[in-house]
Amino acid sequence: MAAAATDGRAGTGSEPDSPEVGHVAAAFGAAATLSALGGIALGVLLDPTFSWTTDALSDLGVRGGSATAFNWGLIVGGAAGVCYAACLGRAGRPLRALLLALAMVAMAGVGVFDLTEPLHGPAAIGFYGLITLVFAVDGWVRRGEATGRVALAFAPVHLGVWATFAAGWWPVTGLALPELPGALMLAAWVWVVGPAPVVEAIRSPLRDPTDGH
Repeated sequence: MAAAATDGRAGTGSEPDSPEVGHVAAAFGAAATLSALGGIALGVLLDPTFSWTTDALSDLGVRGGSATAFNWGLIVGGAAGVCYAACLGRAGRPLRALLLALAMVAMAGVGVFDLTEPLHGPAAIGFYGLITLVFAVDGWVRRGEATGRVALAFAPVHLGVWATFAAGWWPVTGLALPELPGALMLAAWVWVVGPAPVVEAIRSPLRDPTDGH
């Protein structure tokens, strides 16, 4: 009983522990994902030379037209993501909160340290490795739920993306396309299949709290 309460509250479902924590977490989760993905999208729009087949996403961080949007999108998104992780910790999920917070620090580090900096590589590797651990740990804790099983499936899928790329199965030479699935899976985890999904917090005020049926 104590172990279940320590991290994950196995069997409690994907509902946030309280409406207040859920809504605050949702705000930070939405900000984190929209800032990071929005920065990537804006960077691509601002860099007409960017190639999905030959570039890495991080190339956006060193080019004049896209660097500000890309780097600051990751920095702001990482800061909001740490706050989202803190909300998970307050809700009794300390291990996932710690892993996610470290992943968000690493994501911000990709923006702080561009490709010309020696810490860029460790930050990027740390981000992708840590979000895989987040999917695995959260999915295992909530494996009795449909959303937990989806989260658990994200871990081998993400590993498969990188394994097949390393094996030369992708018809690309750049990292941009292999990098994208992990970012999208993280957004899906935050918005839909994680333990404090943004969509659940958005829907809850639309329900009639006096309706018990």
